Amino acid sequence: MKEELYIKGESVDLGDSEITLNFKSNLLGDISKITASNSYTITLPRTNKNIRLLDFPDVAGHESYMMRDYFNAEYYRNGVKLFDAKAVLISCSEDGFDVALTWGMSEKFIQLMNDDKSIQEFADMALPWNSSTTYDNGLVDGQLSHGYIRHNAGIDVDSNRDKIFIHPSVNCMRLLEEIASYYGIAMEWGSYKQYIELLYLPLISQKANPKYNYFQAEFIKINDFGLEMSLNSTLSGISIVASNSYIKIDDLSTDWDLLVNIFTNAPSNTSNVVLVRFNGDGGNFYNLYLNSDSSGTCSYKGKIPGNINNYSYVTINFIIQNGYTIIEGNGGIVKLSSINYDNKQLSYGGVYPIGSNLPDISVVDFIKQICWLFGLFAIKIDTGVFFMPVSKIIDNKKKAVDWSKKLVPTGWTAKETSYTFGDFAQKNYFRYEENENAKSADGYMVVKNNTLDHEKDLVKLPYTAGGDNGDMRAVPYFKWSDDGTIVELEDCGDRIMQLVISFDSQGNEDARLDFSDLKFQNRVSRFGLSYYQDLIKSPFVIKDTFRLTEIDLKNLDYTIPVYIERYAAFFAIISIKSQGDYSECELLKLL
Repeated sequence: MKEELYIKGESVDLGDSEITLNFKSNLLGDISKITASNSYTITLPRTNKNIRLLDFPDVAGHESYMMRDYFNAEYYRNGVKLFDAKAVLISCSEDGFDVALTWGMSEKFIQLMNDDKSIQEFADMALPWNSSTTYDNGLVDGQLSHGYIRHNAGIDVDSNRDKIFIHPSVNCMRLLEEIASYYGIAMEWGSYKQYIELLYLPLISQKANPKYNYFQAEFIKINDFGLEMSLNSTLSGISIVASNSYIKIDDLSTDWDLLVNIFTNAPSNTSNVVLVRFNGDGGNFYNLYLNSDSSGTCSYKGKIPGNINNYSYVTINFIIQNGYTIIEGNGGIVKLSSINYDNKQLSYGGVYPIGSNLPDISVVDFIKQICWLFGLFAIKIDTGVFFMPVSKIIDNKKKAVDWSKKLVPTGWTAKETSYTFGDFAQKNYFRYEENENAKSADGYMVVKNNTLDHEKDLVKLPYTAGGDNGDMRAVPYFKWSDDGTIVELEDCGDRIMQLVISFDSQGNEDARLDFSDLKFQNRVSRFGLSYYQDLIKSPFVIKDTFRLTEIDLKNLDYTIPVYIERYAAFFAIISIKSQGDYSECELLKLL
């Protein structure tokens, strides 16, 4: 058998020992524990060629760029390229250079799993937060976008609109798409995409974000007859009033930025427009004269001039002198808050930042949670990763590869047989966070093996189950104060819910969030979890030796089972340890 290893496109000198390869399937494993296929340590002899290719890694005083990083490699067997790999230099000694290979998982997906990023970083946007968006009972920019969706928020919304408002909800599929785009990979969900598109994370807090929470008013019209403004964003405790031909500012704790362009019929270079300020008692205390340019435009950009901190409020207006006319004008006024935003709450009427109000969940944990809700597992594809249920490999029996003649018998039975698979107990629970006001939404799967521990928590999602006080549409983040006069914000736990669309008698669409279908009792009996339960209920795992050719190894597809006539059964591939002409395979019997 001829083996070849290439580094930087050039073949290395191999030693006498054969390379041992470990092929691993992640089909039935935890996504956060996905491992790439790998080789045993390969010792390359200390030839001049190898020293050069590895950039003189053990020469004192020389910093080899290959010492502390992965580099590209290719592996060939009998002239057939089995895979592209990432190689790493482990150590150097008198015997040679120890390297190891990894392959079979997208490098970008591995980066995603290793990063410590929160999903909060992938929803860097804000939505308008006012009555026109809050109470329309629909979604913003279509059903797949983040938006305002009706649910029970703790007290009756319709009769308390002056005291309560609904927070937006984040679409899980859109969040996954943002994550995939950031890492430059494809995350394919197949037919399950349609179900994930219905999942939302209702936001239960009111945390401000300095990027989106500031005060900004735009001057949309300035003329001789008055001033019109548009409020673009607001901060709690800060207000501004445009009345007749002036602006009233009642918060003077920080500097205000002012930009104004006033177009007049005045000749150039004359002081005709006056920015006039009055204090809270009505007395004039500041005039700023603006000169017109060659086109008659008077402009100002900067802080509101002078000291305004000693007044209860100030007013600003624009006056033209000497009989000239203000034709039109525009501009705006902005105030950035210097408040510590860690504890800063939003002000209704402005914008609602999405990211800072999402649960603080890592990206890989979030993907894992979606997978567990549907019983999905990650498989490598050329562009990234494909998520599929166990049922896929069962359905692929018709495509099974016959390994019957490749088996190397060691006796009347398999070389090794075991009756456990994975880290299971007899009763394996899927749980949500506990909530004294919510009904249980837990479920479990059974493994028929009395030698295992009696029970364990297999999965625990960090979301409080719905069903508060029996209402599966409840996200009660508001409550009345003890005296019944004030609506207070309450921490009711992070949530995940499903969009349910119904139609009234007139055919109008009504979009609401509901938790009912996300109870684990339902999930285990549906979707991929039911097939998964059947597969692990009475596992039968064998280890046997096979003569697998380089073509067999090159074309491995873990989604397609193998058939072995001796056992009259189909098997899923768990792992393959290949050295030379022989491969030791661990296989799980399918139903």
